[in-house]
Amino acid sequence: MQADKYKNYGATDFLKDKDFLRWQLLNGEEDTLFWNDTVKKYPDLKSEIEEAITLYKDNIRFNDFSMSRPEISECIISLQNHIRHKEKRRNSKRIVLGIFSVAASVAIVLSLHFLFNKNNHGQDISTFARALPPDNDLYSSDTKLILSENNTVILNNTESSIEYEADAIKADDNLILKEETSPYNQLITPYGKRSVITFSDGTKAWVNAGSRLVYPVEFNKGKREIYVDGEIYIEVFEDKERPFVVKTRMMDINVLGTKFNVSAYEADKTNSVVLLSGSVSISYDARKKDVILKPDQMYSALDGYHTVENVDAGIHILWTQGLYQFESEEFANIVTRLERYYGIRIECDIAIAELKCSGKLDLKDDMNKLLEELSQALPITYRQNADGSYSINAIC
Repeated sequence: MQADKYKNYGATDFLKDKDFLRWQLLNGEEDTLFWNDTVKKYPDLKSEIEEAITLYKDNIRFNDFSMSRPEISECIISLQNHIRHKEKRRNSKRIVLGIFSVAASVAIVLSLHFLFNKNNHGQDISTFARALPPDNDLYSSDTKLILSENNTVILNNTESSIEYEADAIKADDNLILKEETSPYNQLITPYGKRSVITFSDGTKAWVNAGSRLVYPVEFNKGKREIYVDGEIYIEVFEDKERPFVVKTRMMDINVLGTKFNVSAYEADKTNSVVLLSGSVSISYDARKKDVILKPDQMYSALDGYHTVENVDAGIHILWTQGLYQFESEEFANIVTRLERYYGIRIECDIAIAELKCSGKLDLKDDMNKLLEELSQALPITYRQNADGSYSINAIC
């Protein structure tokens, strides 16, 4: 240990220093001598060290057993609140906390320390995503934020918010501090749920129901890449030095700074990209020239055929506001949308599956009200089954 490295430290800086934390935890004679000598050498540090000790004693809890997740979160949030209160007045650096285990029966918790699967480092994101086991429980009641092989955060809100900050991940009411990073995280949003995620670079994505998102905790210096199976509306933070790439099973979408919608459910026949602003380049076949989209254009891929058409792009992101507008859409596609949004199984009569429809639905209404409105405009009838699912049939 070298005392001179601490000469410009503030209280919160000491709380992220492992040597200081070891001193507070173990009270070793050698450590005590070192810190006494440091104060003698740099008298101005005395008040900062005393403040750090006070923060430590007031906010760190010991437990005779391993701490539960709620207790861990309570400790973390309490300490973070104290630190933020200090930072508002002093512009201190953000604290990065560590977790130290003394023995099996005694734990001190400053953050969640994750164990990561090291085998995936350096692996291409598409290769990694496609090798993942399918999530067959799309009717699950919870959104899942998978941080590592053995660490999954369950989110219960209908609309979940996940934000990657410099030293922490905020996921609804969970505060998860980062000490080590896994190669990739996953956000699995089941039917009936939506999510909003802010990546480490400031890029923001609205994630629709039934979607899986794979992404790195931190983007590297040369590129920013995410993988999508599902639908997102994304506003990319411009960084000319690091192009942003959205990868799907069928295409790569390359951007610098722009706003666009991607619908790329692996279960769907059609994949599409709708551009609101900026410019995107879509790669779909290595042998063919990339497609460049302009604002208010939609790219569609179906059975090997690719089209570009002019559209009102704003209509295609209304789902982020709980609305769904469609024009000449097959009824079967509308039913699929409703299944995903509400997380309710719907059986559709094949006789009306190809019926073309136009209209606008308020998805904030409950399913019965919505289907009642559809039945007044279309030659259909519906019923709710004992298991909560619905059946829609043609009126004979």
